[in-house]
Amino acid sequence: MAQLKMPVMAWYGDKQASLPIPDSWQAERCAPPPRPPLSREQMRAALQNPIGTPALREIAARKSARSAAVVVEDMTRPTPTRLFIPLLLDELRAAGLGEDAVRFVFALGCHRQAPRAEMVKKLGHNVVGRYETLNHDLTGKFRDLGVSERGVPIRISEAVMSADLKILIGTAYPRSGTGYGGGAKCLVPGTAAFETIKAYHGLRGGEHLRTDSEMRQEIEWIARTAGVDMIVNAVLNGKRQIAALFAGDVVQAHRAAAECVNQTALTPTAQEADVVVSNAYPFDTNLRYTWRGTWAFEAHPNALRILVAYSPEGSGYHQLFKAGGAPFAPPPSGEPSFHLYSPLIGAREVNEVLANVQHHASWESVLQLVKEKKGRSPRIAFYPYAGVGWRSG
Repeated sequence: MAQLKMPVMAWYGDKQASLPIPDSWQAERCAPPPRPPLSREQMRAALQNPIGTPALREIAARKSARSAAVVVEDMTRPTPTRLFIPLLLDELRAAGLGEDAVRFVFALGCHRQAPRAEMVKKLGHNVVGRYETLNHDLTGKFRDLGVSERGVPIRISEAVMSADLKILIGTAYPRSGTGYGGGAKCLVPGTAAFETIKAYHGLRGGEHLRTDSEMRQEIEWIARTAGVDMIVNAVLNGKRQIAALFAGDVVQAHRAAAECVNQTALTPTAQEADVVVSNAYPFDTNLRYTWRGTWAFEAHPNALRILVAYSPEGSGYHQLFKAGGAPFAPPPSGEPSFHLYSPLIGAREVNEVLANVQHHASWESVLQLVKEKKGRSPRIAFYPYAGVGWRSG
């Protein structure tokens, strides 16, 4: 039998799945152009040559900085930041900021707290063991920066605001709402108070691959107001490797990263397909973010839709959207919007987040479904890297 090969389980082994399909299936692999990972020296060069700002050590000298807060994403975002965090710390040490002067803050927003093991995955054992490392705390202290013109109350964690230098570490990728991930999103919603996060989510979002939405414009204005000194944004290839790195101004460096996403993420789509198999990796840690693999379905509206999302953490957690919800999700009714394959989780977990989705715990169940719905020789559009992709054209 032929096989559909794809990476799965970001942060949990990053394994290679090989899902068998009958030889009679006509499978077309749809993937963006391959892009190799950066070397250590290439990442160092990106940090030492920021876009739109002086070098980090020069910023520190101008501000006579005695402390720095480095804000990092949690495991819902796939960038292996541990690969370049030591290089960033080299720059901070060159600016006179040693271990006692640097604090890491996990930009959780309304996500669950990150245990130490996850901090180590993100930052590395030596960093977590030697530097102050905090989870963002919605019950903690916040600094009130007023109210924006759009009516958003601006309250940012004192763990960030009390530092002389403020650095945001993020991931640029296609997404709705803000157009791309990364940029100022680590600050808001990442380190904001609950009322700030709630108001932010009430703003008008925008299309994928655009930066003109209210959401994007608002968080960039807040970042300026809060005094963010630098961002560092990674662009990943389909294997969760760092393909590009951009440091510098919260807007200018992010736009450079966004342009790189436009070049690396755009994926050609199959002309015709009876079945779409789309892989949510590397946004397959929990179900709340697997929707980033569903864009391929829009290119094939009449096809049978199958999302591969192992989701080892199950349904995931987001306080803003979970609080006040029904204790038990209703079972799906009618024709499902798509089918989800995961051998690790159960239907109840799936339907808690994806109400009208049919779960399949075995690949054999998926094969039988395709046979019943589309016959023995269907045309398959296979998107192995949909999680970091977007349709071209």
